[in-house]
Amino acid sequence: MGELLVGEYLLKRIQELGVKSIFGVPGDYELAFLDLILQAGIDWKGTPNELVGAYAADGYARINGVGVLVTTFGPGETSALCGIAGAYTEFVPVIHIVGYPSVKAQREHAILHHTLGEGKFNNYHEMSKQISCATTVLEDTATAASEIDRVLNALLLHGQPVYIGIPTDITFEKTRDTGLLVPLSKMLDPNNQGLESKILGDIGSRLENAKSPVIVVDGGATRHGVLSEVSDLITVTGFPVFTTPMGKGTVDEKCAQYGGTYVGVGSRDDVKDVVESSDLVLWIGMYPSDMNTGEFTVRVSKGDIVNFERFYTMIGGQKYPLKMKHLLRKLVDSLKSESVLPRQTKLACVPYGQEPEKPDGVITQSWLWPRLGKFLLEDDLVVVETGTAQSGFNASPLPSHITTWTQEIFGSIGYATGAMVGATVAFKEKGGRRSILITGDGSLQLTAQAIADLLRHGTNPIIFVLNNDGYTVERLIHGVEAPYNSIPPWKYTGLLDVFGPQTKSESYLVRSANELDSLLDNPSFGEPTCTKLVEIVLDKLDAPEATRKIGKAIEQFNKSA
Repeated sequence: MGELLVGEYLLKRIQELGVKSIFGVPGDYELAFLDLILQAGIDWKGTPNELVGAYAADGYARINGVGVLVTTFGPGETSALCGIAGAYTEFVPVIHIVGYPSVKAQREHAILHHTLGEGKFNNYHEMSKQISCATTVLEDTATAASEIDRVLNALLLHGQPVYIGIPTDITFEKTRDTGLLVPLSKMLDPNNQGLESKILGDIGSRLENAKSPVIVVDGGATRHGVLSEVSDLITVTGFPVFTTPMGKGTVDEKCAQYGGTYVGVGSRDDVKDVVESSDLVLWIGMYPSDMNTGEFTVRVSKGDIVNFERFYTMIGGQKYPLKMKHLLRKLVDSLKSESVLPRQTKLACVPYGQEPEKPDGVITQSWLWPRLGKFLLEDDLVVVETGTAQSGFNASPLPSHITTWTQEIFGSIGYATGAMVGATVAFKEKGGRRSILITGDGSLQLTAQAIADLLRHGTNPIIFVLNNDGYTVERLIHGVEAPYNSIPPWKYTGLLDVFGPQTKSESYLVRSANELDSLLDNPSFGEPTCTKLVEIVLDKLDAPEATRKIGKAIEQFNKSA
């Protein structure tokens, strides 16, 4: 062992985390660092702006485990803040590397471009502290390696973004590489055995006494890495299992125990009845946010919930410092030896109900989502935009082994198209075959430039654009015909030619159910031979039933707040 450039040390650690592609926008304070990225054999995926880059790093991380974004100091990093905030909110581990002016310039308080003109260099760092689990600006070669390791270990522990500022001069100074002898810490510390045994006994007693237990799988199951434990829990108990909107896709919907999506007032009535009448709910990775709970309309008593979280478990409202990764595994192992389980419970509900009839004319939301569900295949990647698509997708039956998500909590429109860039790159690196983006017209107008990256990276996604002439969800909440809920009309079928004039692509405009049916039934359309875009024209006031119910709840909540 000996010495490495500070920039090289950082990239060695990034490669240790399995990162093969880095996203971002070049800028003068990090151009030389980008040379080191290329020399390390990491692919540089430049994006049209930093916001798309942040979304792309988020999407990459959700598939790969960790994503990386590189921006320049000031305008570059602040342009990315929205995307980093979303990753922080939804526990997505993104490393945000910011190229800084030299340490010498900072110490001299030089009035440089990209600053606020005050000779201060910590303004933007202070902003990022609010949306990062750990931050550092590397100013000393003696501590640079240990600071990098501290921040990256925090990334792995908390599963949230971190911020690393790297000045132009420090990047190319030497630091000791002995730290690389110690791998980054990827495992959570074990639980307190005494407390864990006590709580396992408590949960076991509750399971034995419960008359109508259910399992609800929420977004934390994916974000905190317990899908294997959850799958085993479902098998060993035999309990009915439901997902929340954030948890959709985490459970095999072909499983006989699967009962559907529970989202408070936005649920199917029979699903709502089963969950809310349960006397014991094993809730995995709860996200009690407004959109994930039907605007706080979940009606399950806290006393009946065992809530498993990353760093703690709550039973009947009492909080215990027990990490669910370890506790769930111990619970599954203990239940395997119990003669009272599994308890096969007949479902008193169905996940989706009767398939609606195909409309004669215009495509309806009630028909669209079940139909799109039938189009999906095992092992597909599906990224769904916030808004109408987010709610409607809950009515889409899913095949087994599907990877899907939507930005349920932060809800930044335009996220899905940018995230699709990183997600498809990671998906392709891991041998994935077919990827699908479902977005709306209003959302797409925020990050349409990302389509250029989808085309040039050759990941060949299928893009469904729901054209309902503006912000339908907002219309239903407030201002049905208000001008602020309208957007300029675009020719969406022309976008692929605009952003990839030399790249093979296909675009389709469908206005009727028959047209969409014929397209989706065409085997060649479903093959990922090139990027394909389908503009689906919908009525501007039509919306999924769940959207209407939740929209009313939102309006009432806003009036009472």
